[in-house]
Amino acid sequence: MENQTNLDKILYKLETSKEPFIKVTKEMLESANGNLYPLDLFVLGIVKRSILLTSGFCNLIRQNNFLSSAPIVRLHLDNLLNLHASFIAPDPHEFSMSKLRGERTSKLKDKTGQPMTDTYLAESLSKEKETEWVINLYRESSKFIHVSDKHIFSTVEELKKDGQMSFVISDQQDIPEKSIIEATEAMVSISEQIFRHLFGWIQAKNNKS
Repeated sequence: MENQTNLDKILYKLETSKEPFIKVTKEMLESANGNLYPLDLFVLGIVKRSILLTSGFCNLIRQNNFLSSAPIVRLHLDNLLNLHASFIAPDPHEFSMSKLRGERTSKLKDKTGQPMTDTYLAESLSKEKETEWVINLYRESSKFIHVSDKHIFSTVEELKKDGQMSFVISDQQDIPEKSIIEATEAMVSISEQIFRHLFGWIQAKNNKS
């Protein structure tokens, strides 16, 4: 690993996050003497989705398909936003049951009576020191979901001083490594905050027993 680039190191960290996810899930299921709650079931879905999204992201990055991998950052952030929603809902287990029934998070309300839209959840998380970066990531990553300047300018190969532009349409991309590293670091940060929430739930479960 000594000859790995910064990108390789960060990708490796993301690619090997599967085992920690499985470990913390096992700890969650065994906590509180093995008692299961609706939130446990909801968390299981979050964990599986996280593992699959991080795997897909890494594969696409290694295939030099940044425009396909970038939206995954927003999808992974959705995992964190929904987990946060369960923490600020009046009852996390009723929230989980609502999600299991297929209800949209944006139609549910937090303890203060506010609808938990994605924007509201991102702003709520950003009030915490550990996740103050969430709102900016939410705004930027959302641009990759809908057609935006991110997609339009991805076709520009060269912009000359006289205003002339060269365009390229192909399955190859010339994306600055800095942008790729930032997206990969965002994925890692999201996973770390999911872990933080999971450990918080495990602690709360043990306090119940």
